[in-house]
Amino acid sequence: MAPTKPQKPAPSAAPKAPAAPAAAPGLASALGPQYRNIGVAAAVFVGLWAMAIASRSTGAMVFLGLLTVALAAFGIYTYRWYTKQKQLMEIAKRGTESPEARAAAIKELEAREKQDGDVTNALMRAQLELQEDPEKAMATLDGIDMKKVPAMMLNEVRGMKAQVYLVKNRAAEAAELADQIQLSQIQQPEVRSVMAATAAEAWARTGKVKQANDILGLFSPDDPAYAGARVPLLYARIFTNFADGKRDLARKDMVTLCKDNFQYLGRFMMPNSGVRPELVQMAQEVIQRDDNARKAILEMQGQGGAPRLNRAQRRQAQR
Repeated sequence: MAPTKPQKPAPSAAPKAPAAPAAAPGLASALGPQYRNIGVAAAVFVGLWAMAIASRSTGAMVFLGLLTVALAAFGIYTYRWYTKQKQLMEIAKRGTESPEARAAAIKELEAREKQDGDVTNALMRAQLELQEDPEKAMATLDGIDMKKVPAMMLNEVRGMKAQVYLVKNRAAEAAELADQIQLSQIQQPEVRSVMAATAAEAWARTGKVKQANDILGLFSPDDPAYAGARVPLLYARIFTNFADGKRDLARKDMVTLCKDNFQYLGRFMMPNSGVRPELVQMAQEVIQRDDNARKAILEMQGQGGAPRLNRAQRRQAQR
């Protein structure tokens, strides 16, 4: 990866908080037009026309005329593609409103995928599936032919697949994908920081602690520019500090996450996720020692149940 400079339950029992895996918030935004690139290209193109007219060169003007026609055709194609992706973003957005809306959105995306074969449908579907069933999301992502993924989305797709692999204890495969992510090609600060967090966690969990520390040094979870990546960055920093032997710092970040929302620590207690037992115990202890977390758990139990578990956790609890 080529890093870039950033732009700005009861006390006696270990609670089982629901998982809060970091989805890929940058995927949808990555589908939008890159206005800065378009503006630069337009300025260069206008400059070339100005030079050709000033030179009065027939050959140059004929060449630019043909190029203009080609660019116009490409522009029409791009506009149609973007309009289609915008529709997909709206479907995915509706899918975040409730479990019922998510199920309806997934069904609609499946139907569109069968109709037009666009891999973007599968990507959006996997992003929704990840919130309920990481195994199903992983199966969807594994079925995507990376050769058919648009070039402008490759980094985000790699990052999303890596996120799911990390949740399902496939850290080596996640690290392999992280090595291919080019942060310098990602313009949106929030997207770039989420991808950096994913890569850092993958590297930290596969022994590349220095690489993880180097990339995390460029992105602070307290920076407002990375507000949407705060939780993934804290996750990555916890894994990295733990792997680096800095357990006090790892615990400190866990306490921060717990104060934000104790359910975030479910990320370290997901079944079959490959998280080290020491980290699992640390997360449980942090929740047990947090008064607000204990109170919230007791209130949920009093209302007829513990915090909602995802499908994988429900299966684990039934064993």
